[in-house]
Parts: sequence; C-alpha cells; structure tokens
Amino acid sequence: MAAAKVKPVQPTEIKDIRIIREVIAQIRKPIPAATLRRHKKEEEAFLRLIKK
Repeated sequence: MAAAKVKPVQPTEIKDIRIIREVIAQIRKPIPAATLRRHKKEEEAFLRLIKK
C-alpha cells in the first residue's frame, strides 16, 4: 500500500479587522472559574483511570 501524499497548505490571510479584533479579545478573555474546576475534576478522574 502506497503512502498518501500530503498537499502543502498555504496560510490564510484575514483581511477583516473586526474578525482579528474579535479573535484577540477571545484569546485574552480569562477562563471562568467553573471551567477550571471542571477541568481539574476531569483531570483527577483521568489520572485515576491511568493509575489502575
């Protein structure tokens, strides 16, 4: 079986300044405390599964 060829991908240019500002605002927004607690619980459960 022959290996699949991977086509090169060109970077995308975003020309709309509103989209760029929205993305930057979402990146800078802090993660809510409830989400952090949920991730911590999921991580603990995952580590318990791996340990066994």
